[in-house]
Amino acid sequence: MAKKKTRPGKNTAVSSALLISRIVIRLACYALLVVIAIYAGRRAYSFGYSVFDSRPMTGAPGKDVAVTVTEDMDDEAIGNLLKQKGLIRDVNVYRVQARIYNYNVYPGTYMLNTSQDISEMIAIMSIPPETTAAEETTEASPGD
Repeated sequence: MAKKKTRPGKNTAVSSALLISRIVIRLACYALLVVIAIYAGRRAYSFGYSVFDSRPMTGAPGKDVAVTVTEDMDDEAIGNLLKQKGLIRDVNVYRVQARIYNYNVYPGTYMLNTSQDISEMIAIMSIPPETTAAEETTEASPGD
């Protein structure tokens, strides 16, 4: 049997098309990686800016909001409560600030204000409650 003769330009055209398609795909992948890196960088910068320069929800005088923190609440639950009450914008910013500043939030009911930033709120909630003998005697005195 005789071999089929192929045109010499046909293989070259196919290999050139494959080479060009590989280059285009690689360029598209690199472009996608650059776009993802820019997006991630912007998000990281924005989040970092929010953590270290947190702004209050409203200007002074703001609105007073009562918040009750229970013993079983962790940082995420407290952050969700503050967001639900309209005191903060981002739960994750609250969690990071609570960890960075090593605050220990105590259970209790607090009067917070929408004109306070996150660090001010955390500082208020991290003051240990004062259940002293004076309070106990005040409650016991009227019955004497």
